[in-house]
Amino acid sequence: MNQEPKDRGSVKWTSLMLPEHVDMLRNLWKEDERVEQGWMEEQQAASIDFVLKHAMNEKLPVRVEVGTGSDLEMYEVMLLGLHKQNQFIECRDVHSGESFMLAWADITDVTM
Repeated sequence: MNQEPKDRGSVKWTSLMLPEHVDMLRNLWKEDERVEQGWMEEQQAASIDFVLKHAMNEKLPVRVEVGTGSDLEMYEVMLLGLHKQNQFIECRDVHSGESFMLAWADITDVTM
């Protein structure tokens, strides 16, 4: 059986803090959960390139995972153009119809 005392952590101290301090702590905890974007393996980059080209040729929607520095965002898009020289892809959101561009360097994964 677990003999450790049950403690609510910092929750019990929030009544003694100013709202500004609570906000600062939340921001600090959010930074601790931050996802660092690493280098992509060559095989993974080739796989992403293949899926993007296939989806572009067949006009299929894809789910693109983009690392924005602090977290990961998912987009479900139709590809409008692949611009390798300029290092971005042109796409349109499947749900909203909004057109936008994503940088190749920010893409972490692509699935159909």
